[in-house]
Amino acid sequence: MKHMFGALIENLATMSQVELDAVIAETELAKRAAQARQDAAVAVVAARASYRDEGYRSMRAYLKGTLNCSGAQANRIRKRADLINQHPTVGDALLAGQIGVDQVDRLATAQAHPRAGDQFADFAPLLLEHAELLEFNDFDTAVQHFINQADTDGAFDDQQFREEHSTASVHEHDGSITIHAAGGSPEQAVEMARIFELAVQAEFERDCETRRREFGDDALNHPLPRTADQRRFHAIHQIFMSYATAPADGKTPDPLVNIVIDHVSAGHFMAGHGLADSSNMFGLPDEAFTATEADLSKRRCHTTTGTSIHPDVALKALIAGRVRRAIIDADSVVIDLGRTQRLFTGKAREAAQLLVTSCTHRGCDIPATFCDVDHRTEWVSGSGATDQANAMPLCGSHDRWKHANTIRSRRAVNGRLYLIRPDGSTILPVGAREPEWAEPPPFQATATAA
Repeated sequence: MKHMFGALIENLATMSQVELDAVIAETELAKRAAQARQDAAVAVVAARASYRDEGYRSMRAYLKGTLNCSGAQANRIRKRADLINQHPTVGDALLAGQIGVDQVDRLATAQAHPRAGDQFADFAPLLLEHAELLEFNDFDTAVQHFINQADTDGAFDDQQFREEHSTASVHEHDGSITIHAAGGSPEQAVEMARIFELAVQAEFERDCETRRREFGDDALNHPLPRTADQRRFHAIHQIFMSYATAPADGKTPDPLVNIVIDHVSAGHFMAGHGLADSSNMFGLPDEAFTATEADLSKRRCHTTTGTSIHPDVALKALIAGRVRRAIIDADSVVIDLGRTQRLFTGKAREAAQLLVTSCTHRGCDIPATFCDVDHRTEWVSGSGATDQANAMPLCGSHDRWKHANTIRSRRAVNGRLYLIRPDGSTILPVGAREPEWAEPPPFQATATAA
């Protein structure tokens, strides 16, 4: 007898990529709707406490027994049900497919926070908007900003706890090594992570050079000599060895860490510590200051890799001078070098990378520090200035893909850049609605793909 799944695979194998995209989108929307129905049913069972009728002593036990799932999954379902019961608009968004289960889980975690949860209702509409419009990592950062702002003392206590209980160990067993480190201060964490990124990048470049020497112009058609996991291990080894081996040129790489702070957050913590007379220390219009104050997507106090930093830690870094600071206004151009240079280099490149944590292409996790800074409007067109407003970090492969496929970009009122196909359609995740635009479309309605 023919296996049903085998028949399904055979049927899907006859489809084009466009048809497969449609199947994946359709099934994802159906899954979200089904999950919303299940969560709603769980909310009713929890409200009735009818799980006791079947001998269960808690909702967690009921879900584990009924669904044969893990305790962790039962807790996630229980928190989601509680969230959509208290905030039906979240259930509406999940049922309509506008947000995914991961976004609902993150919102549920924020609502269940022991200290910040009391303020969740005030920020729920804004966080729900971010859940739909932002990539998950950016949305997760916005939620963490909400928790930090709502519970500044708790966030600082958590950071102090991690610093006081920091630990590390290195164990050798049967010729292999196990390394573990946890805790530390935010400054130490971002410095160590940055050093590791630099070491991994150096190993990647070494592999690329080895491949070029072996295969010449045909290098790109051959795999790199080591896997990504192997390069990460060798990067750790090189970090250890550098402690005992001085570099040949006597110089060591500078693990520069940028802390990005918006003008509102900077003003609040400077004024709060008596270092400024007013929170609006940069003299911005009251409307702009108030708008940023209310919009968590514009509140920034994190490293350029997206790691949230408590404002008091940023202030300590500012005073100590160990970390470079960038005080930014999310609504204005950071730097403008006009057309006096062809490529984004130096301060122009750094400014373009400060406002994002990764490649602009959705789903790409390549850090912005390793990306090319592309001109949104081509420099060769005569109108493509080398400034922040025209900058868009893209990793090497997506930079080439953008140009090969005539992809353009468009900025929304939330400040985010979206990639636009030649037919004018926006590259969006499944279920997401078209954002509110701050710029005109980059293509005419009659434009077609080249």
